[in-house]
Amino acid sequence: MEIRKSLSLQHLGYLDDVVLVAALCLGLYIRWAHSQDMAVLLMAFMGLVILTVTAALVYYFSMQTIGISIARLWIGCLLGVISFPEADIYPSELLQNVHEVMNILLIISLVLRSLWVMVSRLLHLTKPQPKLINYMDCLEMIGMATSTLVVGKDFLSISLLIFALFLVISTVQTRSFLGLLDLIVLTVITSSVFFPKLLNVLVNPYGLILFFWRMSFEPLVDLYFSGLSTLERWYPLLQRSKFTQRLLILAIATFQLAFFVIHSKQIPSHKEWFIVVPLFAVFGFIWMCYHLVFLVTCWQLSAKMADCNLTYSSLEGEARNMNKIMAAKGIRHFSLISQRLAFVTLLTTILLGGISWTTKTPLSIGFWMIVLPTEICVISLLWEMGAKLGGTCVGYGIVAPALYRKASSKATILPAGTVEAVGSRATSLLSSLERFFLYHLIDMFGCDFSSSGITMESISSKLRAFFSQSTVDGPRYDTYLLYYSGPVYENGDWALAGNERLTFDAVLEWWCEVDGQSGARLILILDTEQSYKWLHSVRQLHTDIIGIQTCMLSSNIDPENIAHLGDFTAEWIDYNSGNIGGVRFHSKEHHLRAVYAVSKSWTDFVFHLPTEQDINQHWSLNFPRITMPLIKVTNFPRVGSLCCCDCLVRCLKRKRMLWLPPLECDTGHGFRLIRS
Repeated sequence: MEIRKSLSLQHLGYLDDVVLVAALCLGLYIRWAHSQDMAVLLMAFMGLVILTVTAALVYYFSMQTIGISIARLWIGCLLGVISFPEADIYPSELLQNVHEVMNILLIISLVLRSLWVMVSRLLHLTKPQPKLINYMDCLEMIGMATSTLVVGKDFLSISLLIFALFLVISTVQTRSFLGLLDLIVLTVITSSVFFPKLLNVLVNPYGLILFFWRMSFEPLVDLYFSGLSTLERWYPLLQRSKFTQRLLILAIATFQLAFFVIHSKQIPSHKEWFIVVPLFAVFGFIWMCYHLVFLVTCWQLSAKMADCNLTYSSLEGEARNMNKIMAAKGIRHFSLISQRLAFVTLLTTILLGGISWTTKTPLSIGFWMIVLPTEICVISLLWEMGAKLGGTCVGYGIVAPALYRKASSKATILPAGTVEAVGSRATSLLSSLERFFLYHLIDMFGCDFSSSGITMESISSKLRAFFSQSTVDGPRYDTYLLYYSGPVYENGDWALAGNERLTFDAVLEWWCEVDGQSGARLILILDTEQSYKWLHSVRQLHTDIIGIQTCMLSSNIDPENIAHLGDFTAEWIDYNSGNIGGVRFHSKEHHLRAVYAVSKSWTDFVFHLPTEQDINQHWSLNFPRITMPLIKVTNFPRVGSLCCCDCLVRCLKRKRMLWLPPLECDTGHGFRLIRS
């Protein structure tokens, strides 16, 4: 019964098209009666054939997509024919009345279309799909552009304007605020400048409004009703092949070049050419430099996305998360640097179009309206990636099987029968740790296993090298994850070979020595007996951003069961990999209790923001030397850093973490610190 109701409602969606077809038939009749053009009769006959073929394909051959595609193409063509009439006042009263009825039907079709879009969203009859292009609307636009050949209007200029509308609608579908502004600008320029002043052609405003509304209303409504995130809307393009993306970049470059050439040719006709031409030459050179950098940036982004897509195709199950992959590949840092130059590039395009506004032509307006949304799309994508993607993380694991237990300063040897079991458990522990790094796309510095103990010299060199790791693009990682499972003293210090010990102060000293207040974060995951005694030291830290995740064991643990310390690692990894059902952290009978502590400046942490040095390094590695002076314009301060409330917000966050620490502390990399 529910299926029948759904199908009945779906058929109501065609009601606006039926009314529109009736209006189109009246429009064809008016055009034929006024001009006696046999081409109109031919179009009407072809329309009947197409409607018949569409009905047959949909209802008899179950080829709904093909049938509706043909119909939408033809509807767009006929809508273009009646939108560009030969006259707006007809000598015959009958034709004038029919013309008014046609306009009324166009308005009714618009209202029915709007109601259907709203009802389908409210009743969830349509499932939101990640797409930048509605192929049916695209076909209708092609039909609209083709109609200008039939009616003998300026095909190239109108086609450019329709293509600009297509690009602006695609930008709106990505939830871009700049895209909405561009849609308003396009509407104003089209209605007040393009048709009435530049082309000087008769138009039927009802037909053009209906066409514009059919193309734009659904994307505008989906800004609210669609539950897809902005990046999810970009996936159809981001997951295309490198070849397709680079063809698109070359197409963008072609339109940008055409925009510059058209404006260059028309600027000498300016009345005050002796002032405007030199001004245009200066800003034109700046425009070309920035657009060269812009195209190189798009090319690099395409290469990075190809790498992300390769990683995505190699993963399976829940690990296939494109956002996590892009974050792990450092796309956030790339976007934060590139979004500034993309924004300045857009400003140069607006400025260049403004300089040549007095000498505007239909072609120059068309190319300007095409270039603007392409640049807005790139800016919106870079802004979204910089704001929503996580940072980079590198991990290092150390496992030293607890073959002896430290009590004060003396060693108690465990029974020989447990040695083999401990070694096997350590191997399993390393395997789980590697899977954890792979699941969360954490760059792995290494996972070391030492059955004979760790010397102070080796761990010093290893940890210093680990803390010195940097991303492929140059900056330091946002987070350094250090895991340790092995023998410890009663105060939590790591028990090393030769009765040496590694204290928390020593680890902190090495970290501060290498990090140098870069803003990176250190997280220690400790699966040992006494490591919870380091928590107090971490809570007392003021400037360094450090967190510890460890566990507390029940007091009645048998020394022979010391090998079961690895249980915490297994449960913590399961919990942070989506397998929450089997984890018993919050059970009172559980022998493990998860605890964590963070430094006082933990809440001040933000993923790495590009410094002036990062921007200079990025520019020198990727762009021509001639563009180096442009860095000064691009490297402007961030608005967020000028906020006078920043200190107050940071203070409140610190107090909240101190007084009301959450049970789960999100690290921003997909895993959490847990307190049970």
